[in-house]
Amino acid sequence: MATKKIDLISIWLIFLSLSVLIMIAVGGLTRLTESGLSMVDWNLFLGAIPPMSENSWVKLFKDYQNYPEYKIKNLHMTLHEFKFIFWWEYIHRMIGRFIGLLFLVPFCFFAYKKYFTNKELKIYLILFCLGGFQGFIGWWMVKSGLNINPYVNHFRLAIHLLMAQLILSIIFYLLLNRLFGSKYSYQTTSHKKFIFSFNLIILIVVIYGAFMAGLDAGMSFNTWPLMGDRFIPENLFFIEEKFFGVFDNTVFIHFFHRILAYFSIIFLLIILFKFIKNIDNPVQKNHLLIISLLVFLQIIFGIFVVISEVQVALGSIHQLLGTFILVGITTYTLKIFKS
Repeated sequence: MATKKIDLISIWLIFLSLSVLIMIAVGGLTRLTESGLSMVDWNLFLGAIPPMSENSWVKLFKDYQNYPEYKIKNLHMTLHEFKFIFWWEYIHRMIGRFIGLLFLVPFCFFAYKKYFTNKELKIYLILFCLGGFQGFIGWWMVKSGLNINPYVNHFRLAIHLLMAQLILSIIFYLLLNRLFGSKYSYQTTSHKKFIFSFNLIILIVVIYGAFMAGLDAGMSFNTWPLMGDRFIPENLFFIEEKFFGVFDNTVFIHFFHRILAYFSIIFLLIILFKFIKNIDNPVQKNHLLIISLLVFLQIIFGIFVVISEVQVALGSIHQLLGTFILVGITTYTLKIFKS
């Protein structure tokens, strides 16, 4: 299938995609290094200026010492150790500001030059609003860990991650349309249903992956394929907890995340067996094959994350692969349903 010429808007979308992807990676590392609560205030403009003197660092560290994370978890932290976690969160926030400028300046130029159709203009305006809302969600998430409990709320963490992945999905979808144009095809109604169901499974896997990160549930069991000495661990449900603990119990969250991962492999194999041989569009076929490869890689990395006791580099790769898969299958689903 012939591809379209790469134009200025396509180049812009490529840089936006890469920037959001870097943002997600740094956000994951910020969580894995437990750095997200190091900046205890939110200043849109003044917050862009890092500490410029030792006195500034000491003041920031004293501010941090007033909050539960220091008092409960990091009571013996040194100024040098504080600087390490501060820089992770600072870089994360600065990338967010950079993405805002990277979007806004070219967008205003393209809109002024009337490069967008009316429909495209609406989509880009929605994208801009989502980006602004994501900044608010980020602070809403951080604020949840500045109270009595020095941990960010895992529901807010999941929403923050999903919003970033939604933004990246929209950007990638727009880029795919510009580069390859034509719609993807589907063979039967069941084809659509299988793709949509697989997309839903991956979405739930990612949500529970965020719960895993937010509650450190990956540390509850560091064995595979068994969880401890059993396939189905004890204490899977807590009758006295709300919804039996399916959203809060680290044992259930870890177990359910694993089971969904296995189920996604089975579902993917069915899709490949039933439908891929009849896909004539090479871009569509390669899109599905890349998603399939990423899913198998994700399973392997997930196993190593568990047995390594959530080693930071492996955890970061695992999160990025999850992002690739969710963005890939979401854009694939959108193009199927557009057909």
